[in-house]
Amino acid sequence: MDLVFTPSLDCRETRRRLERLLVPGPLTDPALLRRVERLAERFASFAASYPLPLWAPGLQITEEMRSLSEALFPLGEVRPVTAALCRAGCRFPPLFEASYLYSSASWCDFLHRFQPGCTCADPSLLLSRLARDDQARLEFLFALFLPRHFGATFDRYPGQARFLTRWLRAQRTRLSGRIRALDSACGSGEGTYDLAHCIVEAGYPKALVHGSTLEHLELFAAAHAWFPHDAERGAAYRERIAPLVAPTSPVRFSFYREEVGSAGRERFDVVLCNGLLGGPLLHDAGGLAAAVAALAARLTPGGILLAADRFHAGWRLRVPPARLEDLLRDQGLKVREIEEGVAGEKPL
Repeated sequence: MDLVFTPSLDCRETRRRLERLLVPGPLTDPALLRRVERLAERFASFAASYPLPLWAPGLQITEEMRSLSEALFPLGEVRPVTAALCRAGCRFPPLFEASYLYSSASWCDFLHRFQPGCTCADPSLLLSRLARDDQARLEFLFALFLPRHFGATFDRYPGQARFLTRWLRAQRTRLSGRIRALDSACGSGEGTYDLAHCIVEAGYPKALVHGSTLEHLELFAAAHAWFPHDAERGAAYRERIAPLVAPTSPVRFSFYREEVGSAGRERFDVVLCNGLLGGPLLHDAGGLAAAVAALAARLTPGGILLAADRFHAGWRLRVPPARLEDLLRDQGLKVREIEEGVAGEKPL
């Protein structure tokens, strides 16, 4: 599915576009519902023999609870049924690998981590509700793929933003006041709008800003400031970006699906790739080098590539900033001194 969105804060338009992604109404596939019923039977058998308290909201999970739960009622039994229901409710192939459904150590860990919270340990009750109630399913899917803990916030990399604003001001004459910028691996889009804000602050009268990611619902949230599982976040997001997406704004946006390592035809004066390089999703030497090469290839002469992150010290030991700077040099970029992250400039 080729997805391209321009931002819209109109509720009706948002709902109309959402129909491209999600299946409305109840899910009635008999085979799927039978799988949910069999899961209910398995959970009943587990609950009858489990000697510890069943999970409930607020319960502190111990290592004994975790290991015994996983031994008697493995997450591996819940995961495929939950994934099948999610696939049935989507018009796209969901990417589950980075979600709590795949990263949790046990079913009780998933329940403990998932927000908005589940209220019952029996997965069949949750899945039955999701099958019959499309609004509940909508909120579940957005919560699964845009969890609250991921730290997606505005102004996440202030040092990078200060450097970029100064760089943009210095390049304004050379670029004739017009600029093209890409936020690769943009996630839910906060960094894309921060990038646009830097461009506006630097005084550009015309700009085109692209945001790209692989996850469909992240892309949708970025283009519509829409978080049905987190109304407070959505309201703050819409208020923040309203001036940038207004008809009078000098910035035009485009959000689309694209891999970081793809060889896109378009070239950009600024390429951003934050929160990815050298972290849990992209750290092997070959993949990292290929991604940096692809990002550098997207630059116009004189353009700049920037990357920053909030990874913990373990990832920094595995892929230190000096390693990223070496990869920039390998692509012929001139490494610039920056207070946060790394930056490499392509020669004119």
